[in-house]
Amino acid sequence: MNHLHRRLTRTIVQAIIATATIPGTASLLLSDLPTPSFIVDTQALRRLVRPSVGDDVGQDASALPFVPSIRCPETGVVLRPSMIARHANYSGSDDITVDCSFDVVEGQPAVGYIHSAVVRAREEAVPGEDDPLSTFLAEIDADPALCCGRARLVLGLNNHHVGGYYWARSAGAGSSMVAPGVSFGSGGSGNSIASVKSDRGVLRWMNDDGPEACNSNDGKRSEWVNFLRRGDTLQLVPADGQNSILRFRERFGIRMDDFSSSIRVFGISSRGRPMGSEPEVVCEWR
Repeated sequence: MNHLHRRLTRTIVQAIIATATIPGTASLLLSDLPTPSFIVDTQALRRLVRPSVGDDVGQDASALPFVPSIRCPETGVVLRPSMIARHANYSGSDDITVDCSFDVVEGQPAVGYIHSAVVRAREEAVPGEDDPLSTFLAEIDADPALCCGRARLVLGLNNHHVGGYYWARSAGAGSSMVAPGVSFGSGGSGNSIASVKSDRGVLRWMNDDGPEACNSNDGKRSEWVNFLRRGDTLQLVPADGQNSILRFRERFGIRMDDFSSSIRVFGISSRGRPMGSEPEVVCEWR
């Protein structure tokens, strides 16, 4: 990422955050966030640290989100929440600090996600320079280094049109269900500038025979990936979320006028949102 692009990106992020911290601002949605970002599902976090309570406030839109300070046990780093949009007057669960390593447990909803956008779609693959056309799915703006190259594409947190193909990709805990047969990693075998950018990742079918061999045909959980277009957003679940959140902290720390720092770590919640709509952004951790 060159210096001019990085500076422009930081300016955009600052503008989004500055607007969102104004009390009374309309809801900020997941699709409004910069990519890549690290996303914390605050409802899943509540269920993780308070299993006996669970999401006891149901879908009450007026209920306050669970937004504690987060301590990364590996390093002792503490991230503190700053509420945004319509929650800007709420100080967060500032009397609570929870340890969270963002472990991935099969069968349980994920707490941490990497939010990313497609920068090149299937039809933009370059024959002989990218992965074989039978396996190349998309190039995305999430750098594999942000997760040590260990992350899986999942159905996702936001249901929306993917290209011209509508698939309600997530529903509650289903948002962290793996898209079968799809792998994520660095650029492939090509020598083109587009295919070797060090700060981009590639989605590909795991088998050289492509979707015929990889698609599970179990409710189209991975079929939607064939229809990704430039600008579409998606989410991955990192194998080591704690390490990933620390890498975001290193990569995207932005010094603001008040000496605070934006590290692109945001909290989202679907509480009070219509069924099938994308979640609301409720806070940023710094």
